[in-house]
Amino acid sequence: MAHGLTGIDHTVLAAADLEAARQTYARLGFTLTPRGRHIGWATGNYCIMFGGNYIELLGIAEPGGFTAGLEQALAQRGEGVHKIVLGSQDAAASQAALLRSGFAASDPQSLKRALELPEGDVLPAFTLVHLPPEATPQASMFVCQHLTPELLRRPQWLLHPNGATHLAGCVVVCDEPAALEPHYERLFGAGTCVRTDRMLAARIGGEHILFVTPTDLETLFPDLEHAERTLPYVAGMRLRVHNPDAAAQYFARTGVAYERALDGTVLVPAEAAHGCFLEFSARV
Repeated sequence: MAHGLTGIDHTVLAAADLEAARQTYARLGFTLTPRGRHIGWATGNYCIMFGGNYIELLGIAEPGGFTAGLEQALAQRGEGVHKIVLGSQDAAASQAALLRSGFAASDPQSLKRALELPEGDVLPAFTLVHLPPEATPQASMFVCQHLTPELLRRPQWLLHPNGATHLAGCVVVCDEPAALEPHYERLFGAGTCVRTDRMLAARIGGEHILFVTPTDLETLFPDLEHAERTLPYVAGMRLRVHNPDAAAQYFARTGVAYERALDGTVLVPAEAAHGCFLEFSARV
C-alpha cells in the first residue's frame, strides 16, 4: 500500500454518554474491552476488537478537561463515527513517505491510555500522525501505529455473540463522490479507487470506504430510514459475519431492532447504534 498504510485500523464513534454507548453495544452483541482513559486527556473509551481492526467508542470521562475536539464535535454534529483511522506498522516511515508525496503530515505523536483491568492498569501505547483536511476530503482521518498490540487483542475480546469478525468498511455521505477519486488514489495508491456513476469505492488494504450521495444512500440501503444530516458524515459501518442468519437470530432473541435486506444482509438502524447504522454481511 502507498505510504505504508495497511488498511482501516479503527473507527472512532463519538458518544455523548460513554457508559450508555457501552451498554448499547453490549446489547448489540459485541464484546467490549474494559474502559480506557487517555493519559493527559479528559476522554475515555471502550473498544470492540477484531483480529485485524476495531471500533472505538469515545466519550468524555472528565468534563472540563482536554478532549481533543470531541466536545465541540458532539455539539456540532451529534453522535456517530467522527474519525476513520488508517493503520501503519511504522508511523514515522509513513509520515516521511507522506511528506515526500507532498502531504503536510504532522510529526509523529505519542499517545498512551490506561486500560483498567481487574489486576491493575496496563498502558497500551500508540504513535499517531495527523493528516490535514485537504489530504482526506469529505472525511476526517489520521494514521495510527500500535506499539503494544498484545495488550488489546486478548482472545476473549475477539469473540462477539452477534458473530462479527471484522470491520470491513464505512459508508460516507457527501457531495460529488466521483470528484474524490484523484485525492484518494494519491493517498492510497494507483488503482485503489473504483467509480460507479456517482459513487466511489476507495479500497485500502482489506477494507474500503464507500462515498455516496444522499440519494444513493437511499438506493443502496432502502430498508433503513436515513435522517437528514449535515454533509459530509459517516452513515454506516460494514461488518463481516460468517452467517448473517445467525446475527439476525441473535438480534431477534435479544430484542434488538433490525432489518433484513433482500440479499440477506442484516441492518441495525443508526438510532439504535448511537448515530451510525451497522451492516452485518458475509459479502463485504
